[in-house]
Amino acid sequence: MQRRKLGEQERLFHYIHRFGALIAVQVLHVQGAVTPKLLQEGLAWLQDRHPTLRAHIEYREPVFRNRPPYIYQQPYFAMNGTRRIPLRVVVDPSPDAWRRVFEEELRRPLRRGNYPRMRAVLVRASDDATTCEIFLTSDHAIADAQSTNMASRDLLGFVAGLPPEPLVVSGLPAALESALPEPPAGPETYLPAERMPLGRPAPGRNAMRTVRRCLPPDAAQHLREAIRLQRTTLHGAVSAAFLSALRQRFGLASMTQLSTVDLRRMCRPPVSAQTFGCFIDLIRTRHALSDDFWAVARDVSFKVISSLAKDRSNASLMKLPGLDTYRKELWPVLTGGRRLDALAVTTAGESGLARNYGELALRDVTMAVSTSFLGPALFVIASEWDGQLDLHIGYPSQVMSAEEAEAIGDQALGCLERAGRLEQPA
Repeated sequence: MQRRKLGEQERLFHYIHRFGALIAVQVLHVQGAVTPKLLQEGLAWLQDRHPTLRAHIEYREPVFRNRPPYIYQQPYFAMNGTRRIPLRVVVDPSPDAWRRVFEEELRRPLRRGNYPRMRAVLVRASDDATTCEIFLTSDHAIADAQSTNMASRDLLGFVAGLPPEPLVVSGLPAALESALPEPPAGPETYLPAERMPLGRPAPGRNAMRTVRRCLPPDAAQHLREAIRLQRTTLHGAVSAAFLSALRQRFGLASMTQLSTVDLRRMCRPPVSAQTFGCFIDLIRTRHALSDDFWAVARDVSFKVISSLAKDRSNASLMKLPGLDTYRKELWPVLTGGRRLDALAVTTAGESGLARNYGELALRDVTMAVSTSFLGPALFVIASEWDGQLDLHIGYPSQVMSAEEAEAIGDQALGCLERAGRLEQPA
């Protein structure tokens, strides 16, 4: 398949990306010499390996709808004439150079035209530096967390000269909607967001910032055992930890949350893990908050799973908004710093990234999705890597201070540590 229409979800992700939101960035902190020439060769090989990375987006015929926006141009994925993945090289000896590039990447949408929906940056202290940062920035329309981790594994393996894993993928994958079972028919309902109280936007330019917290392998394993005994999920536990932290700071009795869910297994036939694309949905659920950590964790897991099974169409935010949505949300979003919800949680699962790739060592990984233009107040990505659990906590600088984000991260991490310890024998 050389050309096809974007599906409804892909189209919405792409349009939001054009406004500067849902820009997905992964940073690989590498120990070892990586030259621009070698990295450019690796990006070209990666692009040849995955058809989605060989596609650009073009706009064609007008489409008319009976709800806002009433008319738009239909976007298509097109593979003919796509440029190579662009690479920018930054040589800067300052220790925080990569952080400046990180903020810049999170606020700059990818170029339109015949450019692929991914770009890369190499940050080095000097031309002969033995450490570097490799940035992969994507349009969320083409890449979810699983695809981004696959691209990072493939790229690091190529740069290190390791033999690639066999891959059999031909042409663009079908749009998500065409592979999912039809949702059950029923009345359309809308669950409005419950937001946390935020002060007036801080002065200055709005930027996406991140806080990182880590649960080391031993503590992460204790947490996994506790989750199994409590019959819930890692997603439920991470969500409960942040909901508890927000409850302590803002005194809320209930809150809505956005959960990113992977739909690969729900597709018919199931989508292969080797397929590069975006196969997720954003589900909104409401939860009563209490001191019972595990009760909240089970409530999150149950409501996400039941929404997928019974009412995904209504629970999903990745669809064209109806008039009810505009009526209930437009004014709160405009007056609340363009915040949709207080919290969004993505449980990215095991990344599959290794510590060593030949002569290269992967020292760390940083992940974020931009919500500075539109989105939740906190966007948490929970990623498992080499046994540890990383919590990447993103927040817009105009709606939350660094001190407050750090405190929320500390409280959430403390909740997870205590949850794991309580289930261990004395």
